[in-house]
Parts: sequence; C-alpha cells; structure tokens
Amino acid sequence: MTHDERLAAIRAGMVEHKLDQLVAIHDGAHFIETPNPVFVLSRFKSLGPAAVVLPKGGEASLIVTPTWDAERAKECAPAMRIVAADDVVDGITGALGDAPGAIGLAGLAFTAWEIASRIAQKLPQASPADDIVFDAAAAKTTDEIANAREATRIAELGYQRLLEIARPGMSEDELTVELRWYTKTLGAEDNFLLLCAGARNPAVAPSNGRIMQAGDTLVAEITPSYRGQLAQICRTVTLGPASADLKHKYELLVRAMSAGIGAAVPGAPMAAICRAVNAVLEAEGYGEYCHPPHIRRRGHGLGFGSIRPGDVSLDNDTALKEGMVFMIHPNQHLPETGYLLCGEPVLLTANGAEALTQRQSALAEIEV
Repeated sequence: MTHDERLAAIRAGMVEHKLDQLVAIHDGAHFIETPNPVFVLSRFKSLGPAAVVLPKGGEASLIVTPTWDAERAKECAPAMRIVAADDVVDGITGALGDAPGAIGLAGLAFTAWEIASRIAQKLPQASPADDIVFDAAAAKTTDEIANAREATRIAELGYQRLLEIARPGMSEDELTVELRWYTKTLGAEDNFLLLCAGARNPAVAPSNGRIMQAGDTLVAEITPSYRGQLAQICRTVTLGPASADLKHKYELLVRAMSAGIGAAVPGAPMAAICRAVNAVLEAEGYGEYCHPPHIRRRGHGLGFGSIRPGDVSLDNDTALKEGMVFMIHPNQHLPETGYLLCGEPVLLTANGAEALTQRQSALAEIEV
C-alpha cells in the first residue's frame, strides 16, 4: 500500500459516511499508546498541536504550530497546503471555510482537553471519524514497513550497546541515558525506553536511579521511532551467570512467543495469538499467571500513526491482514523468577508473521 492509496481509501470512507470534510487533530504529545491521525494523513510528526483538514475532493490543509515549523512540514507533506498557525483551533476553522458541510472528526478523544473542548464547541455537529482514518491505516504503507525495519535495526544495535556497557555499579539512569543517546546517533527520533534491574523484578518500569548489582536480572523494552514509525524489542539480561531455573523459565517464554508468532496468520483474530501464548504457559502449570493482575496482553500495535490492530489480548477479535505491524511479547511474571521480558516486532505477510529482528530473544549473561 502507498500513502496515496491510503488517502484514497480514507476519502472513500468519507463518501460512504456522507462527509464533506474530515478534521484530524493531534496535540503534539507523542506516546506509544496514542494514535495520531495527523501523522496518518500527512506523514508529519509535529512538535506542537497540529491538524489536517481533508476535503472529500481537492487539496488538503496541514495546520502547523509553532509557525516556525512550517518549513519542515512542507518537506514531509509536499502535496498539502501548509498553514502556519499560532493557534491550531483557529487554523482549523480558517481552513474549513464558511460553508464546511458535513464534518468528521478524528483524534478528538486523544487530544488534550484545552484543545478538544474548543474544537467540540466550534464544531458541535461534527461526527466521529476515527474508524475511517485508523481502519485505512491498520496495514502499514510500504514506506512505514521500511521504517519499521530500520527502527528494529536501531533497537537491536541499542541492545548490543547495552550488553557492551551494562555492569554492576552503574545506575539504571546512567544506562538509560547512554542507550537513548546512542540510538539517537543511529537515527532514532526518540526511544521510549523502559529499563530496570533487580534480584527479582515485579514488572518492567522506567529507570529510577538504582545502582545495579552483580546477580541482578535486567529487563528492557527498547522502543525507538524512526521517521514516525515505532519498533520494539523486549530483552532480559543477567549481570553474572544465570541460574539453571532462570534459563529454563526463559526458554519457556521463548517457546510461548514462538507459538504466538506461529498463530499470527491472515484472517485469524488477534485473540488467537494470545491464546497460543497462554497455552504454552498453561501446559506448564502457569494458567493463573496468564490473566490479570499478572498479565493482560501479549503484545500491541506499533504506531505512531495507527496503533491497529491493537492489543494481543483475549478480548480483541480484530482480523489480521497482510501489512499489519505489531508486537508479540509474552512478557511474564513467574513466581520463581519475577518478571521476564521476551518479544519481537512482526510484519504479517501472506505466509504468516515475519519477525523483523535479525536475532530473536534469548537470555543473555554479562560476565562480571
């Protein structure tokens, strides 16, 4: 799929829903769990609040704040009219014109209240249009898939850097800063990194300044973005030799992940992946730990644009289709070991799920 084909699909959805114009809004606060309809439509990852006004026919407008970021917007969205605005809501109303017709709104529920409330007041008759935008973006474009591969490459190089420099006596914060900086030198725009270490981790969490010690188990979610596309790898490392029990339990998680990857085929519901992961763990007596409060999902979509197909969870019946990119991670708390991380980003092809990583999860041991 190309970006132009995606826009054509969105415009077809507008016609089906009898919309004359579609307004996509994003407040500029980027997070891996928050979809961004402005990026879907424009391929522009904004620094501040931004919007796209898309008519069912004719030129679309990209409203950009702050005004000095307009030049970068022109490079990202050369086919759109760029509107540099001091206020994104004023820019939207100006771009809509005096007779806007029937309007659909995408992204309002994910937008900061001070912006969303003003838009709702300005456009009281607008109807929700999130599905029109995000359904068309459930499968990635050719460019987004290439960017996901590059983001994965950066994540793997970041992990290799972790193995080279992590050591007892180093703080979690120091390691996190080093990895963020290193992945940015490789081209990442950002790295949504969770990293912590301990003798027995209750979960994965942001670094908190703790000094790492020999015997710790270090868990890390490395999630760089490249040209607006996220990828993630989940890894577990021991500072010093791993116990035989820890090795055995981690091999169990790898088997569970492989089962999940094998279940990811076109037409299957997302829930089938979660069931396949859980089945491996349930067979070993860990059925209790496959449900809240221990675990809720076995992966998730990868944005920033659309985060569809959503969570790898038992309550997600979204049908998988070619071109989807998402995360499969049987991250798990086990009573014997604490929380362990294991996971890969995958691309759904006609033949099933292709892991984007060159080297899949394996328990690593750092000599101390």
